[in-house]
Amino acid sequence: MSEILRRLNSSVTIPDHLLASLQEDELSALRMLENTIDSNRTWRVMSTKILEVSQMLNAGRASNDVLDTIVRHARSIIGAHIGYISLNDDESGFTNILATAGVVTEGFRNIRMPIGTGILGIVAATNRPAWTYDHAEDPEVSHVDYVDEAVEAEGIRGILGAPIRISGKTVGALLVGDRHPRHYSRDEIMAIELLGAMTAVALDTARVIESQGESVAKLSRSQLELRTHVEELHKLADADSRLLAVLIGDARFEELAEVLSEFLGVQVELWLEESSTFVGDGTRDEWTDAIAAARKHNNTRSVDNRSVLPVEFHGRFLGAICVPKGINDVELRVVGHASAAFAAIALFNEALVDATARKVDDLVYSVAVGTAGNEEALRLKRLTGIDLAQPESLYFLGVNCADPALSRMRLDGLLDGASAVTRHEQHYCVLFQPDRDVATSVRRLVAESSAPVFVAAAPVAGVTEAHEAHDSAMAYLDAAITLGMSGELVTEDTLGAVGLILGADASALATLVRRSVGALVEYDAAHDTELEATAYQFFLSGHSIPGTARELYLHVNTVRQRLERISRVLGEDWATGERSLDTQLALRIRALARGRGHTGV
Repeated sequence: MSEILRRLNSSVTIPDHLLASLQEDELSALRMLENTIDSNRTWRVMSTKILEVSQMLNAGRASNDVLDTIVRHARSIIGAHIGYISLNDDESGFTNILATAGVVTEGFRNIRMPIGTGILGIVAATNRPAWTYDHAEDPEVSHVDYVDEAVEAEGIRGILGAPIRISGKTVGALLVGDRHPRHYSRDEIMAIELLGAMTAVALDTARVIESQGESVAKLSRSQLELRTHVEELHKLADADSRLLAVLIGDARFEELAEVLSEFLGVQVELWLEESSTFVGDGTRDEWTDAIAAARKHNNTRSVDNRSVLPVEFHGRFLGAICVPKGINDVELRVVGHASAAFAAIALFNEALVDATARKVDDLVYSVAVGTAGNEEALRLKRLTGIDLAQPESLYFLGVNCADPALSRMRLDGLLDGASAVTRHEQHYCVLFQPDRDVATSVRRLVAESSAPVFVAAAPVAGVTEAHEAHDSAMAYLDAAITLGMSGELVTEDTLGAVGLILGADASALATLVRRSVGALVEYDAAHDTELEATAYQFFLSGHSIPGTARELYLHVNTVRQRLERISRVLGEDWATGERSLDTQLALRIRALARGRGHTGV
């Protein structure tokens, strides 16, 4: 294994005979490590190339040099044959290619396309990345004869493009092309969109610098105004450098919020959609209207002196940058640049969370089936903080909630304690070690869910018995759903042994109730009597007539009369022999359902 790791660390191909010596789980772990190393290597390459672009901007390099560098990097990162930037000219209705890399024909380099045609048209219409496996054969692409001829002459088949957006408006696209049909991976699509966002930063900064150059000649009489513009440029360059430093460093939302707060002079809040939380002191109520308005119009909106820029990636809402004041044009540019950093951090965090979640899923499964050993226990403690050596404070939870905002990350944040969350088809399974008693530790989950939430718990007596706790928790969860017991923690103390039966089959339980006590329920409804309650208390009192009378505040003769009537309705053996268990179980189920206002059983 050490030889394999040495070769992997040195990026040397691992011989087949070494791979053949690995067990299946070792080979799986090796593939995951290779994928992680490849992903990290890709991010390092991207960060290095983006840093080069930023340094060119800060050095005041000409915009053509910067754009040429961007298309070269896009072509290199995606591994494509060509790269190019095309900008829209709204007045003429055409889009023009501004910079290229790898293009060999003048016809393609000088092509002018009507806005709305080709992959460029799809990008402009959807404001998100678009691609085609084979341009000439794709019916979804709007074709123009002379454009198709230029594309064919260049030999381009597969094309991938991402929008270039400045201040919420799509002004062009960054594209790469291949001289063969090609499917583009999710990572490649993410990379081109991130590069497109950085292209917008570079292009916007370059435009401002070029515009300022023209202003020097035209506005030489106004030194004060010129000085203001220069200061704004320095601020933009400084902000871009600091935003890039955040990305290259720890890439944390807290650092991004700190940079923006310092630049804008107010406490900036970042809304993270995935976890439904703010980075900062903001509350959802005070920003709800402003965030909703910004999402509706898909650009920066100001509501009640609050400015909000929604952050999207591939058409998915990632969050928002919330500024508690109106912002000017320079500040708007900085916030727009910060949105690209926001998206990059969010996507990087998602990749880390997904990788960790897969590991946690495997560990929780090993605990649930009773196969967790010392190595699994150590990994579980390192990833989640759960200590299997202290099973006396360990629980399995079952959580069912229709709230779409209740993600794994948010659920973990609402539980007070160490938790390992896994997602099943309709519910979450959680291995949970609470900070306090379990009922108190799940209180925030129940209180802050926007939809009815069902929560069940079963204690883990020991690691070897963990599968029993898991099965019990899932059965209690099914029972809670059957009885409509939302908004509270359901445990064995809540349901008793009947909870395990309720979790089995709702239709079978309904049949049991109907056959055992259905006639009694119908009699009470028709005659306004309370025979069902009398029969249930008779069982609870151990078949004692005086005890039943005392609990129901009735005379013993009244109880005897009711019992005789019950025997006429259900039969003489309703409380004895084999029927006794069915009758008592049916009455218990009915009592639980009545106690929760649920009559479905």
